[in-house]
Amino acid sequence: MSEAFQKARSWVQQRLSEGKGLAVIQSSFPLFREGNITINRVLSADPPLLGYFDDKLALKVSDGVVRAVHRVAKLRGLDVVFVPPEVRIVKDGVLYGLVREDGFAASDAGLFNDLAVKIYGLGGSPDLEVDVRDSWLNSLARLLSDKNFVETFFLVILAILIPPTLAAISLIITPSRFVPDPIRYVAVVAIFLVAFYVARLYVRENLKLRPS
Repeated sequence: MSEAFQKARSWVQQRLSEGKGLAVIQSSFPLFREGNITINRVLSADPPLLGYFDDKLALKVSDGVVRAVHRVAKLRGLDVVFVPPEVRIVKDGVLYGLVREDGFAASDAGLFNDLAVKIYGLGGSPDLEVDVRDSWLNSLARLLSDKNFVETFFLVILAILIPPTLAAISLIITPSRFVPDPIRYVAVVAIFLVAFYVARLYVRENLKLRPS
């Protein structure tokens, strides 16, 4: 698979150096075959992605597939974003690979080979199964390894939840001669409801593109 990928990449780079646009390169892209893999598509990205797409692959993009792609990406220091119907492999806003039901693409031969073997089982056994006993540990490890999740989690705790909690505690433990107790208790409940609502909105907005 690596040899075909290198030939395809050299072909694309040669056309780019000649000043041809990616649309023109896509329209004239030849087939590069090696074993049961055919590199038959170049996708617009920087760097360009080379891919193998075939309706016969018929991969169902499930939670197990997303987890498997995440394991492949993590070994290369990359992140995963699930944007149905595809799984994207990214880093600092750069797209390095993607997985769809009918195929996959990558920017380098190593990642391409890993996706072919570990996700689609082409030339090897797919790595889609997760031990049920360890699934929650794997999920926790993935979350803790996700910088965006960790930053969002601590910001929610420190900036959104702690200040309202301190204010609510102060209302509960500090008697007031001017505000009746029932009103203070209602205010405490309202503070918590607003805080949790804001936290929920913030988490949903910042983690909506996270891999599952």
